Amino acid sequence: MRRSALTCALLSVLFAPHARAADAQPDPSADQSLAEQSQAEPAPSSDQAGNARKPTEIDKVTVTGSRIKRAEIEGPAPVFTITAAQIEKEGFNTVYDALTTLTEAMGTVESDIAWGQHTVNASPLNLRNMGPGRSLLLINGRRVVDYPLPYQGKSNFANFNNIPTAIVERIEVLASGASAIYGSDAVAGVINVILKKEFQGDQVKIRGGTSTRGGRDAMDLSWAGGRSGDNWSVTYALQYFKREALPAGERPFMDSDFDAPPRSLNPQDRTTGILPSTGIRMLNTDTGMRLAPPPGACDQFGGEFFLQNRRTYNRNSNTINNTGWQCGQSAVFQHWTLRNGSEDRSGYLYANYDFENGMQGWATLGVWSSRGTNMTFMPAWSSSGSYFDRGVGANLDLVRYFTPQEIGGAENGYTHSDELSWDVSAGLRGKFGDRFDWDFSIGRAEYRVDEKFPAVLTAEADRFFLGANRDRVDQGRLWNPISPQDYASITTRGKNRAESWLTSANFIVSGDLFEGWAGPIGFAGQFEAAKQGYRLAPDANTLGDDRRYEQTANIDLGSGSRNHYAAGVEFKIPLLKSLTASVAGRYDKYDAVSGDAASTYNAGLEWRPFSNLLVRGTYATSFRAPDMHFVYATPSTSVSDQTDYLNCLRAGQQGNCTWDSGFKVEDAEISRQGTPNLKYETGNSWTAGFVWDIADGLSVSTDYWRIELEDEIDDIGADDVLLDEAYCLTGKTPTGERRVSPPSSDRCKLQLSRVTRGADPDGAGPLLGPVTEIRTGPINRAARNVEGIDASLKYRFSTARWGDFSVGLNYTNLLKLETQSDGSAEMEDKRTDEPRSKFRGSVNWQRDKWNATVYADRVGSVPSVRFGGCREFADGYVPSSDDCVDNDAASPTFGQKTGKYYGRVGPAITWNLSAGYQITDKAKVNVYVSNVFDEVNEDKDPYKKDFAFIADRIFSPVGREVAIEYVLDFN
Repeated sequence: MRRSALTCALLSVLFAPHARAADAQPDPSADQSLAEQSQAEPAPSSDQAGNARKPTEIDKVTVTGSRIKRAEIEGPAPVFTITAAQIEKEGFNTVYDALTTLTEAMGTVESDIAWGQHTVNASPLNLRNMGPGRSLLLINGRRVVDYPLPYQGKSNFANFNNIPTAIVERIEVLASGASAIYGSDAVAGVINVILKKEFQGDQVKIRGGTSTRGGRDAMDLSWAGGRSGDNWSVTYALQYFKREALPAGERPFMDSDFDAPPRSLNPQDRTTGILPSTGIRMLNTDTGMRLAPPPGACDQFGGEFFLQNRRTYNRNSNTINNTGWQCGQSAVFQHWTLRNGSEDRSGYLYANYDFENGMQGWATLGVWSSRGTNMTFMPAWSSSGSYFDRGVGANLDLVRYFTPQEIGGAENGYTHSDELSWDVSAGLRGKFGDRFDWDFSIGRAEYRVDEKFPAVLTAEADRFFLGANRDRVDQGRLWNPISPQDYASITTRGKNRAESWLTSANFIVSGDLFEGWAGPIGFAGQFEAAKQGYRLAPDANTLGDDRRYEQTANIDLGSGSRNHYAAGVEFKIPLLKSLTASVAGRYDKYDAVSGDAASTYNAGLEWRPFSNLLVRGTYATSFRAPDMHFVYATPSTSVSDQTDYLNCLRAGQQGNCTWDSGFKVEDAEISRQGTPNLKYETGNSWTAGFVWDIADGLSVSTDYWRIELEDEIDDIGADDVLLDEAYCLTGKTPTGERRVSPPSSDRCKLQLSRVTRGADPDGAGPLLGPVTEIRTGPINRAARNVEGIDASLKYRFSTARWGDFSVGLNYTNLLKLETQSDGSAEMEDKRTDEPRSKFRGSVNWQRDKWNATVYADRVGSVPSVRFGGCREFADGYVPSSDDCVDNDAASPTFGQKTGKYYGRVGPAITWNLSAGYQITDKAKVNVYVSNVFDEVNEDKDPYKKDFAFIADRIFSPVGREVAIEYVLDFN
């Protein structure tokens, strides 16, 4: 079947290194994919591309951001496209590795290094600094199931880590609001992963790599193939991917307390030396002295511990206090995983069949299984506070860390995240007459996570170290290594389970309604119905007062399900020969949300004053339904001291609401739970820009964008609840002032219901009874505004002697980032808290059997952890006052002043290289070098005393990686 010249030109842009909105792509429901077209004809010459600007000659295809098929390459909103081939050439192992380099993905997320993560084996993406949950992930245009565990224990998100590269054809990114097309979550944009279809033959890839600094070995095996007949086709893929965890011991510059940068050290560190983390400790709580280990005890643990004198320093008196000896840890972070390990297996099947009546049936199945591995500290036991020891005759507090030799190898201290997800969908597509295409589909997806963690059995370990009566320490077991068998007798593996699911049905119809005065009026309509749910089931042995063991991981509780219905329409209206308008509207209804439904709309304009120039702009409203965990989180309780602001104000003590003044609430029960009937988060976005084809093969684009979000959902803490209670009932703050933006009546009603008080002790007033319980949780309270500029350049040219070249450059500058933590607060400028610019670019070369790619990206600097704080005095002391004056009268630097520190760390610049050689028609070898200059930020943030010392928001500790790949085609 012959294709137009412009279709071929489209392909040449598609397989350019970075094809922005110039890449018109097919919808999954389209009969013909660009992958199929690319196999039909070679890429066009520059002359062909120059003649390919007649929109009437191109096959209509669908681009992410619209469900109307279009003939023009560009549209009203910028869309970025990256192909599977480009992901490989730029040196990335996974889809997620590539997506994090997109300039649109400027927002940072939790790294593998972070302590206290809730989602250690998942990889979220943060488009436009709007947060991981505010961008929508689609697979072949369909929603994916949420990751079962909540991000930071709060909100749901999509996992970009479970997309195998073997099945990906290309990825399209629309980085602006698109709720009027796709519904909830499309606030910051949409990432649409298009999977392979119509594949012919078989391809096997074998890839192995490692880090030149050591560790992080990786292996990738994949088999993709397809078969077809006159009226059917099948595409399939299998992939096995394994990448080792990277413990900090492989990076000696960041595996110990002693690796802290010199400027971060306080007077204590500089006088007595850095105090390392405890390995084994026997503390007499009556005297505050440590009881010394037996001679040579600390040297028995394979170098993990050393004998350490624990001394403290009093700066004001310039005195040193010796608190005794203990076993300190030589390198406490050496087993902490800087990068989590994973072992993934995936399978994919897609099939379609053409019926004689013109309809086509299709079905697809995807299965992904993974084991993620991670570790922070080694397992440990403690006496859980002080107890009276009859053997020593004193109150003791004991701590005992275990070492790799005792537990049977460091790997036995790993937490394993065993994950299984599957997605099955099927549908029919056809035509209504000659004008309208329709597509009906149904699908079911499930995701399960079993987190298995090492746990020390409290009762068994207490008996092992303290005896049956828990009153006499066995010093032989405390100070000497135990056997792996003994360790196994006092430990187990706990198990947390989390599940999520999604069932959905979609019907889409699109085509031309009628011929307008300037061209056909395009139309698309959609109906959608879905039911989603989740369930969190933490290990029952870690809950309640009689729990058998503790877990260092977070405990998240919650479960629930909800229905969702939506309908939407879209129109494309030619106003003039050179001017086209697009409008869309959508209605979404979710259960358990305050308000009936969310209605969104968007509008766009495309103006082509010349054949090589497009001026474009869009305006869109967007929304996000409250995450299920925000609504259905099960209560979890803790105890803490708070301040009773209401009784303080009722007593006339404004300005003196302190604990010392008698307004301390001791041991208040804090209960965190979900909030029913939250409102939708709502927002809007604008884009405006141009695309200019300067010459054959050379084009540039620039787009301004702005996104605003209101009623952002976030947790409110116990202190905020008590502040609101006081204000709602008195109209005053603790200082006696009035708020610029007081809470609404609805918020007051909610906050007052969150506080439980006892009876007034004397019944005489004016004081109310004491606070006994405070219920915290999510509310609609925050807002944010972001704006910036995207720019891109694409250049393709050929030479008779040196081969073919293509260049792709992309740049984003964050012009503004404002956040509002609460409706009563002012907008705060947060731009300096984030990287303010991001760049990526590549140069591709192809000649005969050879090809090579040079890739680079640059992420702008981030503020030091001391940014905006005070500089230190010569001995390392840091004043705490806002003006950086030492106000401590007993201090040797009393009255002296330092100054503010506004240092930043970065930028982070990474270079990748790849080269390939076509050995035969069926065999090819590729070589990859990532992070060529081995940049890991060894010089660190000068004030980052805490692990991992480097600015891990933008720098990777992995360093240079090398890999070789063998590709074998069977056609």
